[in-house]
Amino acid sequence: MRVLQFAKRSVTLLATVSVALTGCGDSGPDVPFNPTGTSADLEAVNAAFGSSTFASFSSLSVLFDAAYGVPLVSSSAAAMDIRASSPAGMRAAAVRSAQRLAGLLPAAAHKGFSASSFAIPAGIAGKTYEYSGGAYIPSDRTGAPANGVRFLLYAVDPVTFMPVEPLVETGHVDITDLSGTSTQSARVQVVSGSTTYIDYTVTASNLTGRITVVGFVTDGTHQANLNLRATLSAAGALTLVYGLDVPQRDVSIDLTLTITNLDTSGTISMVLTMSGPNGTVSLSGQFTTTGGTLTVRTGGKTFATITVAGAAEPVITGADGLPITEDDGVALRGIFDITSGAFVSFDQMLVPVGVFLAPA
Repeated sequence: MRVLQFAKRSVTLLATVSVALTGCGDSGPDVPFNPTGTSADLEAVNAAFGSSTFASFSSLSVLFDAAYGVPLVSSSAAAMDIRASSPAGMRAAAVRSAQRLAGLLPAAAHKGFSASSFAIPAGIAGKTYEYSGGAYIPSDRTGAPANGVRFLLYAVDPVTFMPVEPLVETGHVDITDLSGTSTQSARVQVVSGSTTYIDYTVTASNLTGRITVVGFVTDGTHQANLNLRATLSAAGALTLVYGLDVPQRDVSIDLTLTITNLDTSGTISMVLTMSGPNGTVSLSGQFTTTGGTLTVRTGGKTFATITVAGAAEPVITGADGLPITEDDGVALRGIFDITSGAFVSFDQMLVPVGVFLAPA
């Protein structure tokens, strides 16, 4: 089933990209940049997204919409299996995110809405869905939230990311409708055993044209606190603001991506800052569909340049145009990778709750 090929990739993307999701890191430009320590910080952040429970959730959540019988923007591999590491791939992912946002916020910003229009679809409240024959089907199991649904999670094959046979139940996903009088909102909780591995709330405001995702992801040891905001303007510009805080490492990562002219070859502008005990690094610049350049600064000074052309691997050079050390290159590439799938990451977090937020 090819859709799960995207899920296989998404685990890697989210493990790397969802780190781009406001942080406490109080280390400033006076702290020297330590590339080895920075790489270790990134590995620790990624660990929060490395649990087998997260892998099951990433693999199987793309099937949830079909269980409701209310597909939204396509979750198929054709729509989501995008090489976001290239400028063209980043833009294609941004366009898809804008399409999903437009589906969730269809009215113009000055128009209001009735919360009752966004209630949980009739007939599914309180149901528990189990996997059978390649799809999720309603069961007689109890325990689902009264104003939501539950999906059972299973161990997945590390190669195909399909559930192993015979099925091994590992946990569940509860999705609860929290919509109020002025917003549409849904909460996602992923539990295995006595541990809640993922807990976030998605809120959509038709009055502001903004969707937010706030919560956390953990592997049981490392916790990443997430704060994502996406705004789609009437002029067609999409802005994503990601913040992540890992208290155990005193690391914060903040990223802003803006793409203009979604229906043409628009420009992606980005600013990323990673702060922690191993220094502060910032990346800023622009991309088009053919390439772009980012300036890297540490300690208040220009440190390096990252150049991307087409689908080629990024080229990182020192401020003087000479090659940088291997440790510097590994650390900077790890930070750059945060940006490469940001739109993919955000879009996937909307997939499990889209049916709750979209108008009937």
